[in-house]
Amino acid sequence: MAPVNLLTNAVMTSLVAVLTTGATSRAELLIDGDTLGELAAAGLTVHPSVTTAAGRDGQGIDFSDGGIEIPMADHLAAATGTVELWCRTPDDWPAQEDRTLFHVGEEAHVHVTIFFRNGGLIAVYKGGEEYYASIRHAASRSWEPASWHHVQFTWESDETTVTFFLRVDDELVGMAEGRLIENWPARFFAGIRGARAPWRGLIENVRIAAEPLPLPELQPGSRTIDVYADRPIGECYNFWSISNFTSQHMFADPEQRNSIRRGRPFTRYVNCVRLIGGRTDGRNQYFKGVGPDGKIRCDFTGLIAQLRGMLAWGYTPRIVLDNVPTAMSQPAEMHTYGNTYPPKDFEVWHQYVEAVVRAMVDEFGLDVVSKWRFRVGTEPDLYPGHWAGSKEEYLKHYDYTVDAVTRVIPEADIGPGNILNPGMEDATTASGRPRWGLEIVDHAATGRNYCTGGTGTRLCFLSCSWYGRVGRSMDSFEVAVRRMRERLDRYPQFRDVPVEVAEFAILQDEYGRRLMGGDVTEWGASWYAAIAERVYALNVAQVHEWSQTSAGIRHPRAHVIGMLEQMAGGERLATEVTGTSPARCGAIGVRKGDAIYILLYNHRALRRPKAAEHVSLTVHDRQMKPDNRWRLSEWTVDESHGVFAREFYKDCEEAGIEPLPNAPVFGGSISRRLGGAGAQLLRANIEKYQKLAALPQTKVDELPTVGGGQVTFEIEMPGHSVRLLKLSPGAQASLPASVSPSRLAFACATHLVASPRRGP
Repeated sequence: MAPVNLLTNAVMTSLVAVLTTGATSRAELLIDGDTLGELAAAGLTVHPSVTTAAGRDGQGIDFSDGGIEIPMADHLAAATGTVELWCRTPDDWPAQEDRTLFHVGEEAHVHVTIFFRNGGLIAVYKGGEEYYASIRHAASRSWEPASWHHVQFTWESDETTVTFFLRVDDELVGMAEGRLIENWPARFFAGIRGARAPWRGLIENVRIAAEPLPLPELQPGSRTIDVYADRPIGECYNFWSISNFTSQHMFADPEQRNSIRRGRPFTRYVNCVRLIGGRTDGRNQYFKGVGPDGKIRCDFTGLIAQLRGMLAWGYTPRIVLDNVPTAMSQPAEMHTYGNTYPPKDFEVWHQYVEAVVRAMVDEFGLDVVSKWRFRVGTEPDLYPGHWAGSKEEYLKHYDYTVDAVTRVIPEADIGPGNILNPGMEDATTASGRPRWGLEIVDHAATGRNYCTGGTGTRLCFLSCSWYGRVGRSMDSFEVAVRRMRERLDRYPQFRDVPVEVAEFAILQDEYGRRLMGGDVTEWGASWYAAIAERVYALNVAQVHEWSQTSAGIRHPRAHVIGMLEQMAGGERLATEVTGTSPARCGAIGVRKGDAIYILLYNHRALRRPKAAEHVSLTVHDRQMKPDNRWRLSEWTVDESHGVFAREFYKDCEEAGIEPLPNAPVFGGSISRRLGGAGAQLLRANIEKYQKLAALPQTKVDELPTVGGGQVTFEIEMPGHSVRLLKLSPGAQASLPASVSPSRLAFACATHLVASPRRGP
């Protein structure tokens, strides 16, 4: 049995050939205002309300209360097809009711549809009630009224599985997979969904074809990268050393030390989430109520034991002041992440927070605790999961909490809980409430302080949550950082406040299913390398970590963190990149001591197919003279290096272990996909998988040809691959007895350009 929803290599190769070459075998159907009359005479049924009007490129079709019904013939098939059109948003955009651009379907739960809901574009291929699959483009809600947009929807099948893609305005929005429709209808519709949800506006240049659309995102490309070793641009700082822990009791147990280090090998700081109560598991109940004298009663023995363990093991705590103790709110219900209601009495909460901080200072000393960071809650704009109160109640909560902490530590490093991703185009959350997280900055700058009555509140950092998804662009990362910084820059006192990402992972696979532990393939490695380049370019101070291993086996993404650790502390180098494809393919260059490190990556949003990039890399350094010898070492992560998951999945298949229903693909939680049997097989063969997962060194002390102040490498980067190159000056290192210098020189020649090329 093959893994669920994974196309065979042969079928994927065939699909790639069609999608990238544009091979067609059937006639296309073109519909616009100029051909509408002719097509109507040929069997199309046109609603009386449908008229023609001037469009962006000739005559468009103006829809209002009806649409166009078209015989299917051989124009489209369930297994393969393309719908491409231009649409003009109506003057009332974003429309609140459903609006349809295209539809195939005659029965419930079986249809192919392109439509808008509340202004959000959705492309659906649904082969049955339990097989709903869609791609969503929330950014369409922010389109301007009366603006033109290019929509392309294409699909191809592998027996019963259909892979479909959506492009909007010449950019790939996403990929998804669904169930092949068995009973393909005899007709389709433009501008209406059968008899409902009509489009109310212009559509033109509708192209219908029974072949897939050529997609530039699937084509290989080439890249020219120049790294200038004499042009430092900043420090290669460590942004990955903070780990989120939603429980901390294990730090009070000495036997847990090795498992923590094995599971999170790069951790130096422990971010203590839900530390002080209000938990669903009943832990951390340090608040014991209020006495007759109005003073709170507390027992922080457990808290101190946890913090003492962190310090003893070499970690630095970071204190998250949540949740409100249940007895302090008396909530009617606990939400997903515990008691998220505000305190009933903010004065009692103020006493409690002050007591928490004083207990820490009394135990560990002011000099130690004043170096810790304090955060007021988690995702306050996620209702009701992390905050069941109003925006105003959180701002009051923030003011009281900051005042309580600063009474003990006047110069405390403190700020608000990480807000929801401000890079999202959707202005509301899943609960329908507006995203108001950035307004915390406004309040802290100029608002009336609820606790002191003064103006403003201390704010030492601003952080957000940002999660990725297989198959989705990472563009919103840059948008999120920019919006946070833009809001801070409105106020002079906050212009130097650091911006951070406090929740971060690959949260969903390509089917939208929740991943626990992130992605465990080379896709996650190239994704992280591309994010790292953006972190440095955008000057993001810290990016918090979750899981990096499965049963102690390092994920490919963790290997990239290990590569960055080799580079940390060095000077980042100016890098120039030009390319011919839409891939994220680039480099992070660092000089550390005498050595030059270059982290190369080739990443695309789609897991499949893998599109390679040919990289022409030139390193410029005045020390590279013909009479100098340099050594080259290299470490590689790609499908064949440093990845255990595919072999593990194959072993499970051979053992008859089937994936659980609706289980995510290639997630870090083994049991979530393959249950207890899969976890048992992993443990039984763990040495094999550890060996497969080990980071291989693919070049050792090779001798590149340098001269003229530079050296050039021609490198084939497979899809979703990362390489760390280390160039070291000096004498040649000793070679293993089995490798002769002449043989090594031949091996280098297959990878290196014989004569250096001239830089710009």
